[in-house]
Amino acid sequence: MNVLLVSPYRGKTYESVGIRVPPLGLLYIGGVLREAGHDIELDLSEDADSQDKIDFSNADVVGITSTTSQFKKAMRIAHVAKEAGKMVIMGGPHPTSSPDEALRSGNVDYIVRSEGEATAVELLKGIEESNGNFDPSKVLGVSWYDRETDTVVNNPPRPFIWELDSLPYPARDLGGEIFDYRNKGIDGHVSPTMITTRGCPYGCRFCDVHVLAGRKWRARSPKSVADEVEYLVTKYGAEDIRIMDDIINHDNEELHRLLDAIIERNFNITFWVMGRADMLLRDPSTADKMAKAGVRAMFIGIETPSKRILKTYHKGGKASADTSAGAVDLLRQHGIETYGGFIIGEPTESEEEIKTTIEYAKFVNPATAQFSILTPYPGTEIWNQLRDKLIVRDWDKFDGLHAVFHGKYLTAPQLESWCRKAYIRFYLRPKRIAGQIASAMNGKKSTGPRLKTVSKIFALLKTIYPKEEEVIC
Repeated sequence: MNVLLVSPYRGKTYESVGIRVPPLGLLYIGGVLREAGHDIELDLSEDADSQDKIDFSNADVVGITSTTSQFKKAMRIAHVAKEAGKMVIMGGPHPTSSPDEALRSGNVDYIVRSEGEATAVELLKGIEESNGNFDPSKVLGVSWYDRETDTVVNNPPRPFIWELDSLPYPARDLGGEIFDYRNKGIDGHVSPTMITTRGCPYGCRFCDVHVLAGRKWRARSPKSVADEVEYLVTKYGAEDIRIMDDIINHDNEELHRLLDAIIERNFNITFWVMGRADMLLRDPSTADKMAKAGVRAMFIGIETPSKRILKTYHKGGKASADTSAGAVDLLRQHGIETYGGFIIGEPTESEEEIKTTIEYAKFVNPATAQFSILTPYPGTEIWNQLRDKLIVRDWDKFDGLHAVFHGKYLTAPQLESWCRKAYIRFYLRPKRIAGQIASAMNGKKSTGPRLKTVSKIFALLKTIYPKEEEVIC
């Protein structure tokens, strides 16, 4: 079958500051479908205009991936595809957690829930071989609308894939020039993405990772990962690889084996990874080996220094203010930058607690700080808690920068104001700016985003929060 895979435009929140992440999950789907004998095309919409000009003419099936903030755009694409007479299949975190919304629109035929590779292959095989009499009820992991009973049927879930090495590489070649563009990081380097593990065993109440990848942590073999790194270097000229695992250091022994395999190949490239602070401190030698393997940046979900709020989030492990500070310091000692993720707007959070989070961020001083407003994504425990209290139902606003509910002590506009202040107070500190200017004048690489990128961040914030920015003395 001819299959057109579509990733909707993610919006200016990401593109305007140079964050371009290829839809790795969709590319994996493209890889397995092509291996199964289907002809695959890919559309990566770069803006709203290009999204409205998608050519469906050669497609038998249109497959659309969607996060929550992409969902409105995804449904517009589905509507146009359905009007063109195409079969429409959706996947991704939002359709997985909320299949009714898509299926009852009449524009989506099937939802592929959670990890979609095996489900997509079986679904298309059944459709192709049925001669128009396809019965979807036997395909695990599929949701569909039964017109006879006027009900949405959620077939039993499909078991997750344990042998991750069995999957073909993501079909990166399908993107052409647009994919090459999305492979460029903020610094302009060729920075493709890949994964070495799937799944997260922790139960953070705000996170929807388990919706797609489950709670069982699964790892690829070190050789498989090293082979793909070599492929990315030779095929695409990768200079920096962004490893998108949610917790690359869940099992430090496994991570050591992976790093040894990478060190043995002597790749002259750098890596960006994500992990947990407490697991890093559990085995400090991991930081040294990460540095030797080329890891130059690590994202850590710090969230807040508040013990009370960390507990309400069910952050788990040994998450604490001291743990996060220790991890940032350990990484700094080994020349690894920290990307610190902070969340404001827990429903019972006070203004003083938000101020403390900002001051704490300044104190630990990661190279990069990302401040987000707590967003209740469908499928999370926070969603179940707050769904009846939402003041905004516009999925475009579920991007982490808009407040979609009022807290106990702070209104949504106040939360947005504090998000803006957090960025200002962290990035516009005179000492930080002076350090970056000095580094630039001396030809040294400054830590964190360059001043040009910081200016883009504030240009974006000004469009979202069109208020006079406070002056930091």
